[in-house]
Order: sequence, then C-alpha cells, then structure tokens
Amino acid sequence: MCAQNPTYTIKKTTDQAFAKYGKIYTNYDVSDVIKYMDDNITIDQTSNVYVPSNAELEKVPSMQTIGTDIYAGMPFEAGECTGQSSNFTAVEYHQGSELNVMLTDVVMVLGKRSVLEESGTFNAKEQAELFFVPRGTVVEFYSDTLHYSPIKVDDSGFKIIVMLPAGSNQPLPENFHSNNPRIVKKNKFQVVHESRTDKIEQGAQIGVSGDLIELSPLK
Repeated sequence: MCAQNPTYTIKKTTDQAFAKYGKIYTNYDVSDVIKYMDDNITIDQTSNVYVPSNAELEKVPSMQTIGTDIYAGMPFEAGECTGQSSNFTAVEYHQGSELNVMLTDVVMVLGKRSVLEESGTFNAKEQAELFFVPRGTVVEFYSDTLHYSPIKVDDSGFKIIVMLPAGSNQPLPENFHSNNPRIVKKNKFQVVHESRTDKIEQGAQIGVSGDLIELSPLK
C-alpha cells in the first residue's frame, strides 16, 4: 500500500504514534464473528453502506464478550460498514469509544478532537496520521479520536464491524433541537469537506479544510 501511494506516510498500529488514538486488543478470539461476516455480509460495489445495529451480529458470542468489556454494562450496538472509500472527506467523533473489528485490510485516517477545537477546522492532509490496520484486528478508538469511514486497501472494497453505545448514529427525533451544529445523528458529531455537497445540503457544517487525502488501492 505504501509503494502504491509514495506521497503518504502510512504507519502500522504498532507504531508508538498510534497509542494516542486507540488500543489494539489481541486477547479476543473473533473467529466466530469473522465467519458470520464472511458468510452473511457482502461488500457493496457502488457506495458505502452502514448498518448501526444488526441484531444477529450482536448475538455472536465474541461481540457480547467485547461489548461487555468495553462498555461495562451499558447497552451497546454492533453493525456492519462496507464500501468503496478511497478518499477522506469528513471527520466525526462520539461520546464514548468506538470499537472496530476489521474484516478486510484498511487504512484509517485519524486525528485528535483537540486540534479541531483549537482552530475550528481540521486539515486532514496536514494534521491527520494514516495507519494500516489488517484484517482480523480488534481496535478501540477513543472518543476524542477524529475518524471517518475506512479507506479501502484492496480494489474490492472494505468491510468492518462498528460497535458503539446503543443508539449512536441513529436518526434524531423530529423535534430534536440543539445549539451544537456538529450534531448530525444521535451521538454523531461531524464536520465535512466543502466537496461533500450532499452532506452540506443535509445540514452538515464545513470543517475539513485543505486538499483531500486520496489513496490508490491495490489491484
């Protein structure tokens, strides 16, 4: 992936730089959920598809074990996210960690919320760090870690599991009102690049600046 994209520095999650963004777990046997995802969830070939809560996925034993350990008795949700992203056009964060299980190799573009708070905008190309995360990885991203959809490594697309506090990324009620302009869904705080006219039309605020990060996948 690095050879395919020589203008970018793509680090491994074993790099010391990753520690401020999250934690890798190696103590979980996720073979059951990998089998479930391989057998039941296909990668959409035209767009990104995200299901915040998949009841069958949430019943898989390893998901119950991990969710209990991460959220300490609080209700949680787990769903699949698949797609074809090759660029990085938005950042988001949540109140509470996000847990991912990677079903394909991916590149994650990460930053810190404090950078966004200090300047009101986030220049991903200058202020983010890129990490290669291989298939089978179980990773927690801390709540102050800016992130977005994975970038695919293989041309066939990406597939991951997303676990969050229950209700996250679900639609807001019709009568919802807040003074926080970054709220776009329940427990989803997001700003976007000016190129995302689709999200801007839906009410998202511009907050990602500069040139887009765009990676060429492996063929």
